[in-house]
Amino acid sequence: MPSTDMGSPTISIALATCDGARYLPALLDSLLAQRLPPIELVACDDASDDATEAVLQSFAARAPFPVRIERNAARLGVVANFSRAMALCGGECIALADQDDVWHPDKLARLSAALSGPTVLAAFSDASVVDENLRGLGYGMWQRGHFTKDEQERMRRGRAFEVLLKHQVVTGATLAMKVGLRDTALPVPPGWPHDAWLAIHAAARDGLLPIDAPLIDYRQHAGNAVGGKKKSLLGEARAALALDRAAWYRQERARWQALAERLATSGVVESSRPALDEKLFHLAARASLPAARWRRLPGIWRELSAGRYARHARNWGSIAIDLLVR
Repeated sequence: MPSTDMGSPTISIALATCDGARYLPALLDSLLAQRLPPIELVACDDASDDATEAVLQSFAARAPFPVRIERNAARLGVVANFSRAMALCGGECIALADQDDVWHPDKLARLSAALSGPTVLAAFSDASVVDENLRGLGYGMWQRGHFTKDEQERMRRGRAFEVLLKHQVVTGATLAMKVGLRDTALPVPPGWPHDAWLAIHAAARDGLLPIDAPLIDYRQHAGNAVGGKKKSLLGEARAALALDRAAWYRQERARWQALAERLATSGVVESSRPALDEKLFHLAARASLPAARWRRLPGIWRELSAGRYARHARNWGSIAIDLLVR
């Protein structure tokens, strides 16, 4: 489906649903309020047991744009369900939607403007974190995820890949991409969230752009798949101490190795490869630290003095984990 006016790319919305009848109507109403309407909504329902499908059918009957509803015969899970929805989209760009959020009226217009840039493959925004009744919790996802002003500026200067090697800052419900990114990035390998996988593929091609504005209300409730509530320092410490270091490093190394292998076969910009190789080296060094905690000190110091913790680990908590956790 070609662009309709002023050079703006056409946008499909890929919606993944599963037992979402309670909050879904608010999302759908916010899609109707978009200043720039989508050309279609593709909704893939993951074998819901509630009235989700009925809500979607009712919306399809009144929506001013086409609504395609597909129901999975058996539960696929979040990543596979989103992947199916994206694969069915026919627009030049695809915006991802979670079933329980509310979009601000200018969301698609802002994303479309960002994606009009010839080198931009994907764009994402901040999100206002709200409770289940849409009352603001006083912070956004960029603040919650420690996505700093410096990192935002580095992204704008084409250094998004190095930011995402350190930590994931892209919330999928704020992400939109050109269809070509979908075609090169799918399928998503095991261990990767779909949003992180798509974002880092765009970043590896110098094509990821942040939009410094909250464009959705990101609803927090008991059923969030990931969620954006702040964690206390004590809670983070308890989670870290309960971590199985060996299992975590096996999973992390497998994830990043899968990325390296995919990028090697998809014509990625070569400038991203040295940083990814260093990330893999850093994870291998941390994984091989001795069992005895005091014997870990030289290895930790080598990674610290070489700057690899600063470039590839979240914060000082990563050093604490390597020093203290069995």
